[in-house]
Amino acid sequence: MRRAWLLTTALGLIWTAAYVLKPYVEHAPVVCTFRIVTGKPCPTCGMTRATCALAHGEWAKAMAYHPLVVPFWLTLAALLWTHLVMPLTVQTQRWRVVSTWAFIGVIGASFVMRIVEWVSR
Repeated sequence: MRRAWLLTTALGLIWTAAYVLKPYVEHAPVVCTFRIVTGKPCPTCGMTRATCALAHGEWAKAMAYHPLVVPFWLTLAALLWTHLVMPLTVQTQRWRVVSTWAFIGVIGASFVMRIVEWVSR
């Protein structure tokens, strides 16, 4: 139960930080090394701004910054929950595999999305 409390607290702190930092992050310069070097967005470019917008309930703005922000956070929370909170049994082992592949799928979809964007420019 302590791990569940710690994970919930950590995610809550991230969400609170995203809420508080939104005015600063939204107008900050780009700090992505990949984007500075290549001029093209990396697979996670826009995720910080999208998370801050999502914390403020601005869904449309969040999706404009990064379309996979909601699946990213849902699969990350599931991944952390299944690996850090759930006891290790045969049943939970299956959920660990599913959550891991779901998160990898979201990251993979982000890569594909950016590659299509790079090619189309």
